[in-house]
Amino acid sequence: MKSFFCLVTVSVAVWLASSANTAQSHSGDMPGVTVAMGPEGLKGEKRVLAEGMATQGECDMMLDLAQVGVMPGDRGPFVYTSHETFEGLEVIQAAKLAQQGAVSVGHVETFLTLSEKGRRFVHDYFGLEQELFFEYTHLVCRTAVTVSAGEMLRTDPSHKVHVDNCRLNYLDWSCRYQTELNQRHYSSIMFLNDDFTGGQFFFAHRGSHTAQVTVQPKCGKLVAFSSGPENPHGVQAVLQGRRCVLAMWYTLDKQYEELSHHKAKELVDSLLKHEGQKSNEKRNDEL
Repeated sequence: MKSFFCLVTVSVAVWLASSANTAQSHSGDMPGVTVAMGPEGLKGEKRVLAEGMATQGECDMMLDLAQVGVMPGDRGPFVYTSHETFEGLEVIQAAKLAQQGAVSVGHVETFLTLSEKGRRFVHDYFGLEQELFFEYTHLVCRTAVTVSAGEMLRTDPSHKVHVDNCRLNYLDWSCRYQTELNQRHYSSIMFLNDDFTGGQFFFAHRGSHTAQVTVQPKCGKLVAFSSGPENPHGVQAVLQGRRCVLAMWYTLDKQYEELSHHKAKELVDSLLKHEGQKSNEKRNDEL
């Protein structure tokens, strides 16, 4: 039977190509954003790959921000392999860096703009009737620390197969709930660069560490999916260079909303207002 395009319309309109999954369909509210692959190509119902979510300039700003601000997390460096480092930056931390003058407020504004763009896309693509809230937002970089010929052949994952809203038991591949992850309903990863070797995102076969389908990182690509056990996923080894992404988790339960995201926006708005006032004062002095 011939496949048809299915129109999904809320405030963002996107198209799916259910057979070839290579539709270059434009989102109504997001010029330049296209759905590159839908459920069939990604081999899962609640999965989508979009392109054009960020410009090269925006990606460069995020990479600049990462260069200055990323740091090991509160619970350790989150190193999943001895061959890589793992560092991250929360949006409120970025806003405080702007307040201190360590980064420009424009860089943090880009952080907020891209994360909100990702949230709206996920909400509208999946046709959610409830509001979707940020649960956690993280600018993350994984950096290879060894590049010898032998290390370039390694297969240990950068991030092992996992599920975002439960703890996987690798003996029977069952999910353990009643954890701090339960409130996560949807997830997305926005890729910021591709000048590294390895580091592909992958959806795994159920009950296996092997890749079912892989996604090659590139500036502006976004992979989004529901956070449950239907979507086990991981990251292949970063063999050389530094891989940076904007990782976002969302909840439909307002009590778990990332309040620091609002605080970051308020701080950035205040800084922008202050910059505007200083600019006006300077202009008046010149007159």
